[in-house]
Amino acid sequence: MILPALRGISKFTAGVTGLLLVYEVVYAMESMTTRIPNPWQELAITTLWMLPWTLLFCSGLEDFGIVTQKAWIFWVGTILALVLLYYFERNTTSTILTKAAMPVLAVSGGLLPHAIRRIRFVFVICGLAAGIAGVFVLYFAFSTLLSSTSSFANRGVALLIVAFGTSALATGVLAVVQLRRVTPS
Repeated sequence: MILPALRGISKFTAGVTGLLLVYEVVYAMESMTTRIPNPWQELAITTLWMLPWTLLFCSGLEDFGIVTQKAWIFWVGTILALVLLYYFERNTTSTILTKAAMPVLAVSGGLLPHAIRRIRFVFVICGLAAGIAGVFVLYFAFSTLLSSTSSFANRGVALLIVAFGTSALATGVLAVVQLRRVTPS
């Protein structure tokens, strides 16, 4: 039971911190005058951009549900993810279509591996990808921290980046452990 608990914590943390970092970039780019002209293209791009974070988030919630043996934890967490996406999206200059549909589509994509058991491997692949991303993020974060010529914008951003890198790396390691337990030698 300890492995699913650790997986749940690391995936949930990686999903939340990744989502916060993504919206930090979105908010920073709000002043740009370049927009995607087609609202359907904007919807597709933003949904695909949010999908990895909702997959990590939902995967962590599923692990919490396994540990506690209570299915309602998964569903309450999924509603929390939906509310969080709507909250962040309301402050962007996206089209009305994107503001209304993207959170539902992204969370629905995160729910698919839970609903269709045959594609649960997507959760593991997402964990492995997060681990690889965590290695790169931590490499660049520590090279920035140790550099005398560059720095982070503020301590909050630095903490968020290190938290994401650490939790994503832990998620990748735990995904490898999960694969080794499932795969016969």
